[in-house]
Amino acid sequence: MQNFTTIPSSETLTNSLAPLLNNDKSALSNSSGTVFPTTELQVGMKCWRTDQQKLYLLTNASPATWILLADLSSGTTSVAAAIAAQSASDATALGGQLPSYYTDITARLGFTPLNKAGDTATGLQYQVRAAGAFQYWGLTAANYLSVGQSSTGDAYVKNAYPSKSLILGAGNTDHVVINAAGAVGAGGANFGAAGQVLTSAGSAAPPGWQTLPEEFASGTRLLFQQTAAPTGWTKDTTHNDKALRIVNGAVSSGGTVAFTSAFISQAVSGTVGSTTLSEAQIPSHTHLAGATLQTSSSSAKGSSAQWRSISATGNATSATGGSGSHNHTFSGAAINLAVQYVDVIIATKN
Repeated sequence: MQNFTTIPSSETLTNSLAPLLNNDKSALSNSSGTVFPTTELQVGMKCWRTDQQKLYLLTNASPATWILLADLSSGTTSVAAAIAAQSASDATALGGQLPSYYTDITARLGFTPLNKAGDTATGLQYQVRAAGAFQYWGLTAANYLSVGQSSTGDAYVKNAYPSKSLILGAGNTDHVVINAAGAVGAGGANFGAAGQVLTSAGSAAPPGWQTLPEEFASGTRLLFQQTAAPTGWTKDTTHNDKALRIVNGAVSSGGTVAFTSAFISQAVSGTVGSTTLSEAQIPSHTHLAGATLQTSSSSAKGSSAQWRSISATGNATSATGGSGSHNHTFSGAAINLAVQYVDVIIATKN
């Protein structure tokens, strides 16, 4: 059990009885439990991990370092018992081998392993730069793969082997290749062609290179509100100073007056055309000449009322008028037709 506590010297014997019993039980049980103790640590103390069926020894209190003493999880001979077999007569406890068989790591691995920074070897090696920014793996100090983080916080993977590629894959398949020139190959060393882009094939296959389709077919004509045609287009100078007309049939062009000439400020002036009045259009009339006035009177019977009439007699004059024409002058304010406009060009896709 893990219930060891320190008893202060000022504590009474009566009050110390329960802690003493707990400390005894902790020591007798080797601080057994499902986790390692974190308090009251003493170098040399043991911990029996009931969840692992293993016995550990504390070799350092800060940081806490536990080393394995015995492993009874598989029911076979413990490590401690194996170390105790120091003679050939005890070799049966080690599967017929002496302890030196298990301690000679170099013989078991077939090579001398590296055990600290700065070790050198002729085979695969691991290095840490002095600043600790990168980790290196490689055949030599000059040819290595670096994986780490720079002093500025950039994380990167780099193949420093001259003129070689960096390959990312799964199993025995190369999925992405970055060559020494920086070109990216998808699905292996498939670098595509200039101008192509990577297109996803979903989750079941690597992406593939695709050629982007033309946004506009060659010969397409469009309007642009700019002086020069965009890259890939050619300015059409056939038409100039013309209006645009919308039609529902075949397109064409026409007209004779320039756009800016037709739509300017223009004065309105002129005359009304002359009109000769015909005889039928002149009201019928005559004029009397040398006329004599005659009067007569009468009265009503039995009445004093009288009536008098006057009449003229004589010859009529001939008709007058020369049947000539006349006109009427006209003037008015100027009409401003200077319509606002924006210049555009027509360009054709190359």
